[in-house]
Amino acid sequence: MKKILCIPVAMSLLLSIVIAKPAKAMEKGVLSIIGPIVGAPIGGVMGLIRGFTAKAIDGSNHLSEDLGDGFVGRLIGTPVGLVIGGVVGGVTGLVNGVVDGIIIGIDDPLSAESASLDGDFIDYDPFELFEGKSFAQ
Repeated sequence: MKKILCIPVAMSLLLSIVIAKPAKAMEKGVLSIIGPIVGAPIGGVMGLIRGFTAKAIDGSNHLSEDLGDGFVGRLIGTPVGLVIGGVVGGVTGLVNGVVDGIIIGIDDPLSAESASLDGDFIDYDPFELFEGKSFAQ
């Protein structure tokens, strides 16, 4: 039931962003229109890859430590943590990358931040969108 409810909420969030931001982009020029078109797919793919990698490593380390950090903890925690952390990090990284590509692509078109390429590759936090990151100007 929660999954069914989350999909329309996420789609309405993206729809409201897509409807409200073009008016702002028209004021800033052609690059602000091209920025989200280029930034959303590149940001989504890079967010997926970076989120998967960062959270897979993080998930395997945390789960192994929680299971005792011995042989059995590493044997079970590493593969399970890689899979669960990777899937969760990849999905949230994809959403975060697309949102960054649209919103930051208008304000700072064709930048590394709009394509989710800023910072160190492994130090990517795909959950920052859900932790109160503000795009208000």
